[in-house]
Amino acid sequence: MPGEAMQFSSRPLGEVHLNIGTAGQGPTVVFVHGSWDDHSAWNAVAALLSPAWRVVVYDRRGHGASSVPDGQGRISQDVADLDGVISSCSEAPVHLVGHSYGACVALMYAARQPQRLASVTLHEPPLFGALAESPPHAALHRASKDAMARAAALIEAGEAARGARVFAQEVALVNQAWEDVMDARMRATWVANAATWLDQSRDPERLALSPEMLATSTLPVLLTTGTASPPAFEPGVTRLAAATPHATRRSLEGAGHFPQLTHPQAFAQALGEFLRAAK
Repeated sequence: MPGEAMQFSSRPLGEVHLNIGTAGQGPTVVFVHGSWDDHSAWNAVAALLSPAWRVVVYDRRGHGASSVPDGQGRISQDVADLDGVISSCSEAPVHLVGHSYGACVALMYAARQPQRLASVTLHEPPLFGALAESPPHAALHRASKDAMARAAALIEAGEAARGARVFAQEVALVNQAWEDVMDARMRATWVANAATWLDQSRDPERLALSPEMLATSTLPVLLTTGTASPPAFEPGVTRLAAATPHATRRSLEGAGHFPQLTHPQAFAQALGEFLRAAK
């Protein structure tokens, strides 16, 4: 059965106002979206889970209906925002789910605030630093770095739509056309959030997370990847899995970097099975 309608509110958390949505009843699951998109990337998965779980989604700072504070943004601010979301929406511990850059935010939060979590699920955090440290993956690292540099240059030149497409086609999707993965509204969201991604690309803390961050953690961790994902994501996830004592890996057949968009049923099923076991 479909879940209940999401109820949204704008909440002040320090210097930022965040657009936060909640639905459902039961143990709380907080979703963190990735770069370029907004909370709506989780719509299908959240709807599938909300009959049995209380789901929380939000627009990260600089995305969607949340505010855009002045100054250079940092991932540590996103982590602090996430703590505010959890505090304002539920009594801890909660289950945390992150996608892509949102998985990096969730990973850092899990390392810093494990007592506030019941579990953490990460889909393909871009731990590209692991590529730079591995000679066999040097070409992947160069290709990803060059593509992001081209995307940034296009946005800086006022060509946000072209920059978004370059990032989508050459970093996040590679062998998939973004028109086949994202509808027109989601593609427009990417273009609208291009300036935030450009700011994020300048963050000295960005993508500097270690795959060994959860090496001493006792949290249940689910690491998901897609069989059709770009190859640059796999090495970091593999290192993260090897270094995390209570990690479970799931491969989503036919899915790529955005299973919540292309394979929501499969992603929700894998997530639901993990969450029920982690209660």
